[in-house]
This record gives sequence, structure tokens and C-alpha cells, in this order.
Amino acid sequence: MTNQTRPAAFDARVMAYVPGLRAFAAKRVPREYREDLVTDTIMYALAHWTNFREDGGMWNWLEWSMRGILKNAATKAANRAKHLRCVPIEDHMYLSTPANQLAYADLSRALDSMTGRGGKIVVRRALGHSLREIADDMGLTSERVRQIESREMQRLKRVRAA
Repeated sequence: MTNQTRPAAFDARVMAYVPGLRAFAAKRVPREYREDLVTDTIMYALAHWTNFREDGGMWNWLEWSMRGILKNAATKAANRAKHLRCVPIEDHMYLSTPANQLAYADLSRALDSMTGRGGKIVVRRALGHSLREIADDMGLTSERVRQIESREMQRLKRVRAA
């Protein structure tokens, strides 16, 4: 059967439960999401009307359909959060959204201002090189490389704050 053969009486029964669905949604989600949840539940019920069994009762079926919609939304949100990449900028600050063109321009400007060994050290550290590797290549001690990196990072933070 297709949605075109769905009985009009079924649609009317589903719509009769809208006040109850609104009350049920009020217990489950914040105000701004309630109508969306009710609408999604109605759309699900109308699209999957052949799954309805009279012996279970319309309200039970609609309630469990709404619970399923909420569970799916929670699972999707958890998966998004799990796979969201956070880029540490400072110890206490994280970006959870992609950088925009202004951020790229600021980064480009800051990198352009980095010259000499300080700039090379910061770039190599960003690429994952160890202090020891950089120190050996540049004829410095690991501690001196760490000091130069620290100084350049402080300078970059000042540039970013300006």
C-alpha cells in the first residue's frame, strides 16, 4: 500500500492526538523544539501508517514514535559531538566551528610576520617536530628552542588579541 491509499479516518485519528503530543513534547524538550517534535511525529505517523496495529492503541504508537524520534535525534547529536574536531588555541580556549576567511587572514598575517628562526621553530613545532629534532638541526639546545617557541607564541597571542 502507498500513502495515497491511507484512510482519511487514520489521518483524523492522528490529528485528534495533537494536543496530547504537544503536552508529551512539553515534558521532553525545550519550548523552541516542541512544535518541531510534534510535526516530526505526525509526519512519521502518516508516512508509516501501515506499521500501526490497532491492538496496541493509537496513543501508545504515537508516544513510542515520538520517543524514537527523540532517541534518533539524541544519537545524531552525540555522534556529531564525538566527531567534532576542536582546535586548541590556548589552554582555556577552543574553536568548535570551522575557521572563516577573517581567521585565515589573521593567521596569514601572523605567519608573514614570523621571520628568522623563531618562525621556523613555530612552524616546525606545529608540524609535529620534537624540540630535540629542531635543536639538532639548528645547532641549539632543546631548552633554547623551547624558549624561542614560547616567546614567538606569546607574540602571536598579542597579535591575535590586537
